[in-house]
Amino acid sequence: MFISNLAIKENQYRWWALGVTVIGSFMSILDTSIVNIALPKMMAVFAVDTDDAQWILTAYMLTMGVIQPATGYLCEAFGTRRMYLLSMMVFTVGSFLCGIAWSNDSMIVFRIIQAIGGGLIIPVTMTIVYKIFPVEERNMAMGIWGISAMVAPAVGPTLSGYLVE
Repeated sequence: MFISNLAIKENQYRWWALGVTVIGSFMSILDTSIVNIALPKMMAVFAVDTDDAQWILTAYMLTMGVIQPATGYLCEAFGTRRMYLLSMMVFTVGSFLCGIAWSNDSMIVFRIIQAIGGGLIIPVTMTIVYKIFPVEERNMAMGIWGISAMVAPAVGPTLSGYLVE
């Protein structure tokens, strides 16, 4: 009786954990498409040309490309749960700082901070899904996780247009 109740609780928490990781990965992926639409408005607000404003996108992508390969080592050294929490905190702080950026240069620096968190989120969430789900449920869990990866870029331009206006 106790073992079956424990199995039910573990199963329930596993799906809750999947929901939390889906939200984190959704936000990280959403962020990349939101800025693409908002870039012309940022150019006007910061009074910069295209050459300067493109660094807002380029710095983010370069930082993500550098941080993602290090994720495996960081998860082994500090734990997957800690890395997920840390990545969400860094991403959230970076997002807040981007919201209060006062110049193009400050926006670039804050996007780098945001990308450190965002670059860690995707591989960490996939690692969490692989660790908490047994092989027979893993395909369904990754499919649900993949929905966020497909929906976020579709929602991003619409949400960005709304936020910019």
